[in-house]
Amino acid sequence: MTAGSVVPLQDTQELRHRACAMSEGGGKLRKESGGRDGSVGGTGSGVDMPLSTFEDLLEVVGTKGRWNLLMFFMCSIVAFISPLQALSYQFLGATPDHWCLVPQLVTANWTQHQVLSLAIPYSNDTSGYESCRMYDYDYEMVAELGYEAAMASRSSLTTNSDSPIECEARDFNRTQYQSTVVTEWDLVCDRRALYSTTQAVVMAGKLVGFVLFGYLIDMWGRRPVVLLTTVFNILASFLVAASPNVHIYIIFKFVITFMDAGQYLALFVFVMESCAARFRAGVGAMFVLPWALGYMAVPGIAYVIRQWQVLQAVYAIPTLYPLLFFWLLPESPRWLITQARFQEALKVLTWAARINKKTLPQDSVVLAAMASIHKQSAFKEAPEEAVDKDKPLWVRMWMWVVSTLKHISILLIIPQFRVRTLIIFFCWFSASMVYYGVALNATNLGTDPYLYVFLGGLLEVPSYLLLWPALVFIGRRNSLAVLYLLGSACIFSVLAIMVLHPEGSEGTMVGLSQAGKVAVTAAFQLVWAYTAELFPTKFRSLAVGEASVCARVGALLSPYINDLLGEMTGWAPSALFGTVSVLSAALSLLLPETRHADLSETMDIGVKARTGDAIAMESVRNGVDNPTFAPDNSSKQ
Repeated sequence: MTAGSVVPLQDTQELRHRACAMSEGGGKLRKESGGRDGSVGGTGSGVDMPLSTFEDLLEVVGTKGRWNLLMFFMCSIVAFISPLQALSYQFLGATPDHWCLVPQLVTANWTQHQVLSLAIPYSNDTSGYESCRMYDYDYEMVAELGYEAAMASRSSLTTNSDSPIECEARDFNRTQYQSTVVTEWDLVCDRRALYSTTQAVVMAGKLVGFVLFGYLIDMWGRRPVVLLTTVFNILASFLVAASPNVHIYIIFKFVITFMDAGQYLALFVFVMESCAARFRAGVGAMFVLPWALGYMAVPGIAYVIRQWQVLQAVYAIPTLYPLLFFWLLPESPRWLITQARFQEALKVLTWAARINKKTLPQDSVVLAAMASIHKQSAFKEAPEEAVDKDKPLWVRMWMWVVSTLKHISILLIIPQFRVRTLIIFFCWFSASMVYYGVALNATNLGTDPYLYVFLGGLLEVPSYLLLWPALVFIGRRNSLAVLYLLGSACIFSVLAIMVLHPEGSEGTMVGLSQAGKVAVTAAFQLVWAYTAELFPTKFRSLAVGEASVCARVGALLSPYINDLLGEMTGWAPSALFGTVSVLSAALSLLLPETRHADLSETMDIGVKARTGDAIAMESVRNGVDNPTFAPDNSSKQ
């Protein structure tokens, strides 16, 4: 039997029967020489290897070969693209100095200084000219008089009163930025809400994307979602540069981040499902490293290009890279097995083994192992009521809505996942809220925006690099709790300085704020990987997607906490962020440890827990040992 052959129905049934017998009898494959006749490329040592889990299949295929490295680097590089779109609003929508436009004086060739001196009120509060008001003069007369005469007779120029009035259009300081979306569509003063909307849709797109694609990734698979989102992300990223008005621009920005969320989520889940348990700590920490590089690239590109259409087009160029996925990205073999698509999974594993220079066992043995894994992973849901086509349309639509809502809320419906899900949702919510809250609440470093944003991206790197050894040596649960506690300690230190010593060192508060941001950034990345390990394959994408929605809600709340609560009491935001961090640290200790544990495929733990199985409950609390994990032999793979 070849890797691409089709297994007849009766043979498939026989393979599944053999798989059941194999799993009941230990499910072991004996390593003997002979390659495809039943060996795994062993040396004839007679060592028994079980093939009872997908991790066992990964060990046979190879866990750190060229295929594994190819998949990791190919997928993780996409993280470089996300900040180019999500964080670029500070430069695409940069707001230069501006003041009311007086067309009559511009037509009369008055200089900028002359217009400001005569027509624009000076504010002592801001030590500058007002941006949205001008004097109510008869500017036709002013243009005829000329600058010197008009300045000498200002009292006679007013039409109604001496009070400044709101203006309808602005003039911008073009020496700062050649063109931005703000200058393009006059997004200042009474139109400032539209500018805020161009930022809000970034999070809104991710929020909706994580919800919808979290569902579609589990239903359609990882590869179809990546390919779909790649096409639309490319189109929207380039077309937004040609937006005729701000409303079309806002729609395109939503589509970009909506598609980016689905692409990132699908690739992250694929990578986590395709690596061995002992490497997941490093993979989870390093997957997001290109995001920090993209973060740092945003101001670098914007520093060179000051015209927003060209800048957006340059930011869009890296979106062409994922076109490689149409040829190189396979479907997740773990997901294929859960869908009983064994032949497709066999093709992927055969390709991976060939690139890793490994030899798979006989096809019938691998297919039998897949059937056994599928049987273990089958989730027996209550049979749904068949849809009667004779029922009214509104009844059928209602049944579809109920079915969809049931799937979306399934993690809260299943008793074994309910508490775990609520804790994870809160950890995502708090990590995002504190991350963006601390960033927005920190004292400005006193540098230009390009350097400030670059430093923000640079500080992401130590967060990811320090996370890896923490996961390896103290585990996920303890690392998450420690990171939240470190972040809260830094935030509470800032709070103490603000309350007890308001005139304290500005540099100290900035340093503590940035230190807290490093800890919270690491916690934010850890909770991504941790969530993928806490839920079975059937619900993994859904769990990560819905948890990401909670994160977006936290991100949307953070500016309101800073602006509204901070206006009432300056130290109140720090008090809230620190308290939420401490609460997250305490709740995270209730989660099971997943270090050295296989990614869950089954509902067995939950089912056994309902029957009162003490061993299963111990597994829920402490995690499940990975039988393929052998620290002293890991270098032999």
